[in-house]
Amino acid sequence: MKKINIIFLLVLSSNLLLAQDYVDLLKTHYAITPQNNFDSIGGSTDIKELKLDLTLPILLKNKNALITGLAIDQTTLKLNPNANSSNLTSISLKIGMQIKHSEKVSGTYLFLPKIGSDFKNINSRDYQFGGLALLKFKKSATFKYNAGVYYNKELFGPFVVPLLGFYYKSNNQKFEANLTLPIWADINYKLNKWMNVGMNFEAYARSYNLGLNNAYVVKKSNELFGYFQFKIKNSFIIQNKVGYSIGRAYNVYEYNDKNDLTVSAFKFGDDRKLLNTTFQNGMIFKVRLIYRFDLGKTIEN
Repeated sequence: MKKINIIFLLVLSSNLLLAQDYVDLLKTHYAITPQNNFDSIGGSTDIKELKLDLTLPILLKNKNALITGLAIDQTTLKLNPNANSSNLTSISLKIGMQIKHSEKVSGTYLFLPKIGSDFKNINSRDYQFGGLALLKFKKSATFKYNAGVYYNKELFGPFVVPLLGFYYKSNNQKFEANLTLPIWADINYKLNKWMNVGMNFEAYARSYNLGLNNAYVVKKSNELFGYFQFKIKNSFIIQNKVGYSIGRAYNVYEYNDKNDLTVSAFKFGDDRKLLNTTFQNGMIFKVRLIYRFDLGKTIEN
């Protein structure tokens, strides 16, 4: 039985790119916002989200790593008060390399093909292609920082996100701060060997083709959570999270109505016409299960 070393992966999904000293091989969550109210005209919709994220990084003989993975998420909601519920689904592949450039510098380079669709009429509009490049710099045993860029050809136009962040863990191993701005921030404190308490910020923008409507949906939100994290056995973690959305929207546009360019939250050439009714922000309740592997360990294959 040969050994395969599991190394650090910079994960995009969401939850996107981190710099910690572990890799989450499997992540899944269920989230719900009950009775989210539409603006002005009344009516409401539940917003339900289910996600599965699988990562398999494999250490090569030259100490570089092959990165593979799959992420599937589905959101169910009404896009208008009187409409039937829509299922917006994203299926993403992660294919790339992590390269060790020196003792203190490594780079992660990923190709990220994706399907974003309601799966009612699959065609070429459902496919998106993106990628990322990110450099990680090791300053000390407890502090690292990273910088890079993410690109995707979204249905609303070219989407570019510059990335800048750092990872810090206190010498007593109790306090952890993990930031990759502008899309992710997490701070947590270990209360004992099996429970942490923390806060988490997530920001994202994604698009889905509506196959029968000559239109697309842009899903965007900034979400702030507080959570309790429980460690079960050695590697399984459960997070119970309660949060609130800030500027959340599921906007529908005609397919040919696009931006010239979007850089993070800044839109250029945006004169699109909104086709649906927006709704208010709301509470989010999320349960998250993680299978986490500490770096430096090996697993038998």
